[in-house]
Amino acid sequence: METRHISVNPPNLLTVGDTDIYLRKALEDIVANYPPRSRYPHEILQGLWSGPTGIAYLMLQVSAHQPDIFISGQPAAHWAQGYISGSRGHNLRLGSHGCGINDEKLAFEAVRAAITKDLRHVRDFMSSVSQVIPVEEFPDEMLYGRAGTLYLLRLVRHWVSDSNALVDPAIAEISNTIINNGPHWKWHGRRYLGAVHGDIGIVTQLVLTSPSLATQLEPVLNRLLDMQLPDGNWPSAEGHGLGKGLVQFCHGAPGFIVSLLSLRPFFPALQERIDAAVKKARECVWNEGLLKKEPSLCHGIFGNALTLPLGPRRNHFLGVATPEHVAEMKRGDHTGMMFERADYGRSYSTLTSYTPSAVWAWLHFDKEVPKILAYNDIDEPVAQ
Repeated sequence: METRHISVNPPNLLTVGDTDIYLRKALEDIVANYPPRSRYPHEILQGLWSGPTGIAYLMLQVSAHQPDIFISGQPAAHWAQGYISGSRGHNLRLGSHGCGINDEKLAFEAVRAAITKDLRHVRDFMSSVSQVIPVEEFPDEMLYGRAGTLYLLRLVRHWVSDSNALVDPAIAEISNTIINNGPHWKWHGRRYLGAVHGDIGIVTQLVLTSPSLATQLEPVLNRLLDMQLPDGNWPSAEGHGLGKGLVQFCHGAPGFIVSLLSLRPFFPALQERIDAAVKKARECVWNEGLLKKEPSLCHGIFGNALTLPLGPRRNHFLGVATPEHVAEMKRGDHTGMMFERADYGRSYSTLTSYTPSAVWAWLHFDKEVPKILAYNDIDEPVAQ
């Protein structure tokens, strides 16, 4: 059967070249080929996941990590403002994509507040949040659900000083609703386990937003650790159903590694179990995570590379994902399957396309414990 991954047993492990050059080229690529516009068509607006709001947030993060970097003669903060300023139209409907990070209205208002630091924009965002809180039909997961709302609230609290009094009551209410709906949360009728649609993502957003909930959620995390498979992976859904065997951030071991490393400080009684699980999961990523899908944070090598320990193994994965190596492997592929896009046809999708994912990877490739954009990149419980 055709495998989803490339062999990790080459004669020599690859190394990474000048990451500053890769970073700058990726940023220049974005502003040249996906520039800010004065108005955006409704169909491209998918919150932090895909579209200008996600790129605005990426640029905000670039400006925080490398404030001296210039892109086409302008600082990253200039581009963040550019991407958030274009009109989203007058028919942007709240809740059209649920209430998670994929919802354009919620994400746009949160990122606009983060960029401008304006409490008036925080109030606009909170007005929208207050409208989605009572909607029982929304799920509890990250992309379309309440865990994503928690992330957006944490985003605003982090970037906008003195916003705690505005956001904290909603955080408490949404967290209480999620917990009451658990501990076996479902999306489309199935209990998913992974970072984007499942239990570990929900637990991660709850605890990073409100660390005091860790004690209450310890039994949930303990059961999730019990569900690790012998090969170090986790099934996508309970019962080993849909997507069994996926090794990528949204489903499987990579998302668990990212989550567990962020959760570890809040669960002292589980730290030995977490360490053992992460070690085993990293072997799974090393053996099966050099994916044939186009490198990205969610579905490809970039996200998987950042779950490996700092050193040769991470460097090898990133070496495979450099632009020149990707081009070389595609030229030598006769199947047409190597590095196929997995961004659902949405070029420059923040988390599922090559170039924006490359920006994040080259920003964080040398961190001891890298984070994932729009997931655990903001873990401070108090605004700075």
